[in-house]
Amino acid sequence: MAAYARALVNRGHTVAAVTTDKSSFPAAARSPSFKVFDGLGLRAYFCPERIKGFRYSNGHVGKALDLFSFERRGMMAAIADFAPDVVHAHWTYEFAWAALDSGYPTVVTAHDSPWKVLRLMPDLYRALRFGMARRVIPRCRYLTAVSADLAVDVQKFTRTPVAVVANPIADDVMASRGCTAESFDSQTLVMVLNGWDAWKNGAAALRAFAIARRANPALRMVCFGWHWEPEGVAQQWARSNGIDAGIDFRGAVPHASILSQMQAGAVLLHPSRLEACSMTIAEALSVGLPVIAGRMTAGVPWQLNDGKAGVLVDVNDPESMARAVLDLTTDPKRWAGFSAAGRARARSLFAADRVVDQYMLQYEAACAASVVSAPHGARARQTVG
Repeated sequence: MAAYARALVNRGHTVAAVTTDKSSFPAAARSPSFKVFDGLGLRAYFCPERIKGFRYSNGHVGKALDLFSFERRGMMAAIADFAPDVVHAHWTYEFAWAALDSGYPTVVTAHDSPWKVLRLMPDLYRALRFGMARRVIPRCRYLTAVSADLAVDVQKFTRTPVAVVANPIADDVMASRGCTAESFDSQTLVMVLNGWDAWKNGAAALRAFAIARRANPALRMVCFGWHWEPEGVAQQWARSNGIDAGIDFRGAVPHASILSQMQAGAVLLHPSRLEACSMTIAEALSVGLPVIAGRMTAGVPWQLNDGKAGVLVDVNDPESMARAVLDLTTDPKRWAGFSAAGRARARSLFAADRVVDQYMLQYEAACAASVVSAPHGARARQTVG
């Protein structure tokens, strides 16, 4: 949310960002505390977070067992220290719970569907997180979701109307150089996935690329993200299956490197089975990189304007993805159409000023309904969790 915080500061607001930090968890902590950093109109609070989910460690039970009680107390202390006019909590778990318990006017933004996460990863930790969300969401009076699909999911558990406000993209990304004819000529696919698991679906994408490359040997693919580093899990799997040719495994790299590759690439291949409002897709659209992504992946059809701003496929079918890759990388006119439509879609959804305007309506409503209103003429403050 750095782009959003920067946009608020640029409008003259004083902003505090409250987060948790495992590295600051003290060995013998008995009461919550926080570290504070100030600069350029932004104050950052780092509250200790326990390292273990269930196991006893450093004098504390695992954080999941008491539903992040220690972490929530730390965040509440940070909020009280800043004394904001309004709190904006991101995610419907411990951050929203702490914000609602703080007593300040609160807006909550949902970034995922807890029940869909639990369905894809059915374990005790996600079950407890699901229970937290079920407890938090009905308490929210000012509630947003980052995509239309997610809003429908969240609406099932609350009577509060759920507004749709997309994730913002930084102004410098929006204004950056877009893809060109040389990008198309590169015949390079870009993939950004943080993780190697069933819901990221990276194996299907690697199979799809291998199929497409047999038909067009000029194709190459550059992969970014955790587990996609050289000799990492993804590369070892691809090599063991004999489908690693033409793939450059880069791993976790600075954001600027990914953005530069997006601007130089021909297609973003995004095989994920679960999304809400993918920042990878949003940034690709912002620079005019045509996107191939899941027709049944929640949030994706909305981002791609039901196929008008990107190509929707069955990401469970490598053959389907491969056909889409070949169709797009052999038709420069169609490629240029999706590039332009993607940039237009990005500006209509993700421009930071547009997102700020939408959230300001939520802040004003929350403050107006609060029993304790801000002093007349006070400078607005937002706490971004």
